[in-house]
Amino acid sequence: MPWFFVSVWKMISRFLDKATLEKIVIISNEDEKKQLTREVGEDVLPEEFGGHAKLVLLQDVVLPPLEDSP
Repeated sequence: MPWFFVSVWKMISRFLDKATLEKIVIISNEDEKKQLTREVGEDVLPEEFGGHAKLVLLQDVVLPPLEDSP
């Protein structure tokens, strides 16, 4: 893990509530990555994190036009 992230995280984490800190998990090794994949599932985990889901950037989303209501 980059030293910059570790330093920033140490500063920020001091201001977070204990309950909030317990919800945050930083994946730092292969075993933790495998556990995340098991818990979340490969189908919904983005490819960049080892899953099969393809992410679409919000600016690339094309919405169908709204229909006029009578």
